[in-house]
Amino acid sequence: MKKDRRILVFSVDAMVAEDVDILRTKPNFQKYIAGGAEVKTVKTVYPSVTYPAHTSMITGAWPAKHGVISNFAFTTDSKEDTWQWDAEAIRIPDIFTAAKKAGYTTGSVFWPVTGNHKYIDYLIDEYWLPEKDQTLRTGFAKMGSSAEMLDIIEKNEGELAPSYKLTGRKNFCIYPEIDNFLMANAVDVIRKYAPEVMFVHNGNIDHQRHVAGVFSEVVKDALDIIDYNIGQLGEALEAAGVLADTDFFLVSDHGQRQIVRTVKLNVLLKDAGLIDVDEKGKVTDYRAYCFSNAMSSFVYLKNPGDRGLCEMVGALLRGLCREGIYGIGKVLTRGEAEKLGVTGDFSFMIESDGYTSFSDSCKRPIVPPMDLSDFRFGRATHGYYPEVGPQPVFLGKGPHIAEGFVLERTDVINEAPTYAALLGVELPDAEGKAIEGFLKD
Repeated sequence: MKKDRRILVFSVDAMVAEDVDILRTKPNFQKYIAGGAEVKTVKTVYPSVTYPAHTSMITGAWPAKHGVISNFAFTTDSKEDTWQWDAEAIRIPDIFTAAKKAGYTTGSVFWPVTGNHKYIDYLIDEYWLPEKDQTLRTGFAKMGSSAEMLDIIEKNEGELAPSYKLTGRKNFCIYPEIDNFLMANAVDVIRKYAPEVMFVHNGNIDHQRHVAGVFSEVVKDALDIIDYNIGQLGEALEAAGVLADTDFFLVSDHGQRQIVRTVKLNVLLKDAGLIDVDEKGKVTDYRAYCFSNAMSSFVYLKNPGDRGLCEMVGALLRGLCREGIYGIGKVLTRGEAEKLGVTGDFSFMIESDGYTSFSDSCKRPIVPPMDLSDFRFGRATHGYYPEVGPQPVFLGKGPHIAEGFVLERTDVINEAPTYAALLGVELPDAEGKAIEGFLKD
């Protein structure tokens, strides 16, 4: 049953507990977040990457159930064309669906996997304009933004870097300009429409960690921008006249770990006769293929029912792991991966040794130079076991959130049920539960 409630959820990608200690000293954090409830660390999904995590954050289920197991759909070609932008990838109802069916107005700006979501009234999906000749209007219209949202998007075009017109993620997704753009959109949506259930996703901290390292000075400087963003959202709520009625959540999806190299496991599979390539190194056929999630990798078999192939590939991977020089910390079967909350059409999963990331490339050298243009291959990245490394967080403040409540740890799947309990709606497919003590009632 719908209650007279409002929530604003602000996700800061790759923000960790150590960042919150710095934010505590900042003015907007003190004004809008401090003094509320806090979960110090959150156990995220496996693999610990953005799109599976953000889908768990709104469904209350692990990736094995909601179906989004990577930022990308499987491909042996460029991943730029297979980002999981569209909400059709999610197999179960999420908090937007539950809230809208209960009568709430809903909004989302750059929340992953929300493209064409029919239960989000004010929608601006996270989308990189990958197609040639796309404009802001045609691109975001394709992802389900209404005419009103497209007007807001075009109004804020000036926040973007000039090179965005060239299209493609590397030209459009330039930091901090892209976050200035999405925050301007979020502020306008709140000021003009004040959705009762509003979610916003910001990627600048994640980007800075990839480029400069986990705890660099650049990241500390970027936290000043995050505090400014918190202030932007809070002031927008004030301007809309709804701040006093809004429960404001500050959350994150995963941490990052420092890496020292990237390894191309598909070169080894090609050498073993399991991948065919043309003269340019493009895959033309495969029997086994490693599909990178940065510090983990799915291994897909073209014929997973071929028992002999499965045994041969498993033995090969375990042998590479035993050699200790290829960055493999552990080789998991699909059954072992399912116990960690992830399943799919893959046959094996490879976990990093803790300082290696994996590439999809089949071209030598096996260990390439560092690539700061790809989030998987910079100075720090993620995709590893959820228990290790710096940990994400969950905080909130507002009229229905307990003051001074502190919990050491919870699972990411408990976040959406907490929103649902606050709003008085049901998430019947959720595997998590509302965080006991976080809400006043």
